[in-house]
Amino acid sequence: MKSYNMEDMKFEVDSQTKKDLEIFKTVGNGTSVFDLFDQTNCYGGKKKIHDFLASPSTDLTEITERKEAFAFFQKHYPDGVNVDKNSLDFTEYYLRHANYPTKSPSRYMALEKILLDKLSTSNEYYLIRNGVSAAIDLLKTLYQFSQTLVDRSKNEDIPTLLLRNSNEVLKILSQPYYAEIIKRKKVKTSETTTYDYLFRYADKDYIRFFLDVIYEYDAFKSIAKAAEIYNFSYPEIVSDTENCLEIEGFFHPFVENAIANDISFDVTSNLLFVSGPNMAGKSTSLKALGVSVYLAHAGFPVPAAKMKLSLLSGLSTTINISDNLNSGYSHFYAEVMRIKDVANKLHQNNKMMVLFDELFRGTNVKDAYDGTLSIVSAFAKIRSSFFVISSHIVEVAKELRSNENIKFCYFDIREEDGQPVYTYKLKEGVTDIRLGMYIIKKEGLIELINSIKR
Repeated sequence: MKSYNMEDMKFEVDSQTKKDLEIFKTVGNGTSVFDLFDQTNCYGGKKKIHDFLASPSTDLTEITERKEAFAFFQKHYPDGVNVDKNSLDFTEYYLRHANYPTKSPSRYMALEKILLDKLSTSNEYYLIRNGVSAAIDLLKTLYQFSQTLVDRSKNEDIPTLLLRNSNEVLKILSQPYYAEIIKRKKVKTSETTTYDYLFRYADKDYIRFFLDVIYEYDAFKSIAKAAEIYNFSYPEIVSDTENCLEIEGFFHPFVENAIANDISFDVTSNLLFVSGPNMAGKSTSLKALGVSVYLAHAGFPVPAAKMKLSLLSGLSTTINISDNLNSGYSHFYAEVMRIKDVANKLHQNNKMMVLFDELFRGTNVKDAYDGTLSIVSAFAKIRSSFFVISSHIVEVAKELRSNENIKFCYFDIREEDGQPVYTYKLKEGVTDIRLGMYIIKKEGLIELINSIKR
């Protein structure tokens, strides 16, 4: 199997995985992972969060810089940068809808007053005058925030990403035109067209850069706020040479009062076989683990008390796979094709997290047994990747016991007054508890069917 420089690779994640983990879309009208983090004040900030989540990274430097920026905002600037929303909205409108700059500041200076007189009662001049004023307000706010961070950096550590942004902002704003703007309390009417030309034509790339930084900070504040609300933590990501994954107290953020669990992997135990009856928590736990791994590689805080993992090259899940009627695939064949797809990805990305929920649920018990045994045994040999496979076919576990790098866990169920009580707690070992007939009897299915008039 080939080895690659992780920083040159794109994090491998497909639409099925994003769908399983509900990163952007949900089943029905539920909450997506994106929705959890979207506490933004503007569309630009919202788009930044979407872009971050759409493309998890294998670049440890990029991930670390982003994570540190989020954590810094959470600790020091929970309310974000004090940007006036009206100024931001009007600046965006001004840049988007004004047709052309009024003049070049180097020409026609003698005609300035005549031009202003002609424009003063028009809608266009109203837009220009207020747009310039709003843009200047934003520049002053961004300047003050950037200067504060640079000043603080003399006595404390400021995240690299934030300090880099701040130095670039101050470098641009130190130029004569901008230095003069920052000092002014109010722009003279006679200078309106000069600054309009500067903002919308001569230095439009600078203005777009300033807005992009503001959008980024809005996203940082939003993500930090979500981490505080939902009690997320910032994962420790180490170089891919360590090959480890340890997660304590992880939970699914969509589940109210979720029960937290722990999982750990290393090079000596890279596959976890999870058993347990229906509704015990297998699917939810796999999704929670997948969400945590996904968010960690986007630099985001994760739904866990503590997480340490080596850099991975991709994530692939098979949780809510369905029949592909357009291709003529049955559920079982769709599962087979999904496993084949994952195997092909592992040829190119040899450090992945792979999650399979209820492997081979779409076929008979004998084929499911044989297939699960063969596939799990084969995956267990790929020591560079991590696998979690849940199954209701616990008999397979007995055959796999001799494999030293396979761990076995199950979701515990206790009995109270003759009734099963779900604990949703993951324990070491294998369970042979089956509740299918209990649920069938509890819902009175047999009696209901027998009561149908013949």
